[in-house]
Amino acid sequence: MRNKLAIGLICLLAFVSCQNSKNGNGDRIVATVYDKTLYQSDLQSVLYEGISVNDSLVRTKAFIDNWIRRQLLIHQAENNIDKSELDFSRQLEDYRNSLIIYKYESMLIEQNLDTVVSDEEIAAYIEDNSSVDMDKESVRYIILNLRKKELIENMNNSLYSKAVKDRIFEIY
Repeated sequence: MRNKLAIGLICLLAFVSCQNSKNGNGDRIVATVYDKTLYQSDLQSVLYEGISVNDSLVRTKAFIDNWIRRQLLIHQAENNIDKSELDFSRQLEDYRNSLIIYKYESMLIEQNLDTVVSDEEIAAYIEDNSSVDMDKESVRYIILNLRKKELIENMNNSLYSKAVKDRIFEIY
C-alpha cells in the first residue's frame, strides 16, 4: 500500500513538475481549486533537511490534499453564506489591533520587567496572604504577574496622560 502511495505521489509530482504552468516568478503550479492556486514554493514549509524521500512524499501529499479540501470548503461556505455576513473587516481590524497591542506589551515586558524576586518579597507576600497555602514558586509567579500588570497599567496611563497633554483626541 505504501509503495502504491509513493508511486502515485511521484507520478503526481512528476506530472505537475512537467507542466509549464508557472506564475510570474517562475514558480510551478502544484494545484488549482477554483480561483486559488498552490505553488511549489508553498510546499517548502512541509519539507525539511534530513527527511526521507518516503516521508517527504507522504507529508507533501497530505499537505496538498488538506489544501484542496480547505479550498473546496471555503468556496462552498462563501457560496452558501449571505454576502453581508462575509464582511469581516471590523473583526479583522480588531484582531489586528489586538495582535499589535499584545506584541508591543510583550516587548515592553521583556525589556522592562524585573524578573528577580527576592526571598524577602516572597516571605512578605506569604505573610500578607497567610490564609492561602502556597509554595515559593507559585508566589514568585504571582509576584511577576502583578509586576506585569502594574507595568502595563503604568504604560497605558502614561500614554493616556501624554495624549491628553498633547490634545491628541477629542470627546464629543
